[in-house]
Amino acid sequence: MPFLKEDLLDLNIIQGLKELGGDDGNEFLKEILDLYSEQYPVLLEQIKDYLLKSDYNNLSKSAHALKGASLNIGAKEIASICKTIEINAKSDVFDGYEELISSLESVHSLTFIEFNKL
Repeated sequence: MPFLKEDLLDLNIIQGLKELGGDDGNEFLKEILDLYSEQYPVLLEQIKDYLLKSDYNNLSKSAHALKGASLNIGAKEIASICKTIEINAKSDVFDGYEELISSLESVHSLTFIEFNKL
């Protein structure tokens, strides 16, 4: 399913981050995105590791952390997928994670293509 920029990004949050940066708003946004880009692979690896270990409690916590970080930068579709992983892990759902993680990785790539266009 193709995503529109508006599906992937919360432009109001992104604009708010730019405004927080004042005169250097674009540079501030870039710094925030760089920090996120450092966190993302660590949290994604945790999600995959906890899934392999069937540790659904920590899987939920890692998905929650990535969801929060994603919401903070306006990456709303990434956050949505993380929310599904988080809720499923809390609800003792044991299937479907591979597809969700695959979607997460695809949507992450698409999201940063859109961020780079800003």
